[in-house]
Amino acid sequence: MKVIKQVIIYLFIPGFIFGQDPEIIFEKAQTQMSNGQLEDAEINFNKALKIDPSFAPALQGLSKLSLHRGDLSSANQYSNQAVQADEEYREWSNKIMKITEQIQNGRRFVQQGQYDEAIEQYSAMLDNHPYFPEAAFYMGLTKFRQKDIEGAATYFKEALDIYPFHSKARKGLDNVTKQFLNSGNNAYKRGDLDKATSFYKKALKFDENFYLAYFQLGVLEKKMGRSKSSIDYLKKVISIKPEHDKSWFTLGSAYESDGNFEEAIKHYLKAIDLNASYSKAYGNLGKLYINKGSLKDAEDILKTVTQIDDRYADGFMHLGILYLKQEKFESAAENLLIATNLDKKDYNKFFNLATSYNAVENWEGSLAAARKCTELQKRFGGGWYELGVSEMGKGNKTRAKRHFDEAHKDRDWRELAARKIDEINNPDKYQK
Repeated sequence: MKVIKQVIIYLFIPGFIFGQDPEIIFEKAQTQMSNGQLEDAEINFNKALKIDPSFAPALQGLSKLSLHRGDLSSANQYSNQAVQADEEYREWSNKIMKITEQIQNGRRFVQQGQYDEAIEQYSAMLDNHPYFPEAAFYMGLTKFRQKDIEGAATYFKEALDIYPFHSKARKGLDNVTKQFLNSGNNAYKRGDLDKATSFYKKALKFDENFYLAYFQLGVLEKKMGRSKSSIDYLKKVISIKPEHDKSWFTLGSAYESDGNFEEAIKHYLKAIDLNASYSKAYGNLGKLYINKGSLKDAEDILKTVTQIDDRYADGFMHLGILYLKQEKFESAAENLLIATNLDKKDYNKFFNLATSYNAVENWEGSLAAARKCTELQKRFGGGWYELGVSEMGKGNKTRAKRHFDEAHKDRDWRELAARKIDEINNPDKYQK
């Protein structure tokens, strides 16, 4: 019974297909092509040809559909077949030949440096066939040869508006938007943030899905202290490219700047999930865990980052600060020494190293670290304070008092420095 049913279906389907009117199917395909449903239109043009292989309107339809895709070679092939099936389609075939001629003329004009004449050829093509993306693409290519980047971007975008899957126009637009991005990055490095913003936004004018421009705007807005705008731009990146780990990290740092530590932690974790070797994400996450008192989590994260990246100075610094908080001073000094060896320009690392050395009465080590701290940041009272503690530990009270006087100039260290100065001036008050 099953075999009989299959035979009936097999016999029925061809009869069903060939029993249809190719004209009706053709009209449906025409409507679909007009609506931009090119794949559906192609199926129906071919369906009409399956019923009648010599059905010239469908062959012309496939020729025109090829133009919609920027495929002149196939358009020419189908137009020739249409003429072979029906001489009435000679006029259409001549139009295809005219397009070929105009492209050749345009290329020749470009080679001769006659750019206006080339644009004129391509523009005429686009006027006659506004659905042919190749015409706009060649106009963009001409503008690019003239080094008119905005003009090139305009026409490459127009080609993609006509047919979003035009690979050459896509490549051309990617090329010019990256030039806008690079110009923006160069302006950013020079400190010209207004010009950088202008270039990034220009890239987005031509490609609203260019995620790298949104990312750079997010970074720029964060630098300018506008965290809300920064977050909006970075969220846009993630909506376009959810696997962009740098955006998750930068979003985390924007939330951290706003004091929204839970959101910051969530975004740092996502950055690590996407990139298991993202050192800065580990470092910032460990720092936040320390701040919220999750010391075990902080230690696990920071030990991990020092193992996967033994050149990441901040990982060792944060681990050292964690051990300082836990009063594990030897471990703190060990990690902070590594941090200062890796990064000799961060006064804060030397300050914390000096603090850990003073805690274990390593006065010489503390003196060296504190001196380096004050060399790097003369106005930071913490360096002078630790320098004073070191000298005091060695019994050099005069020198110590001089250093505490320097620390006293920093309002954040004024109270502690004043107490140490009082200890030196009135030792009897502090004898146990």
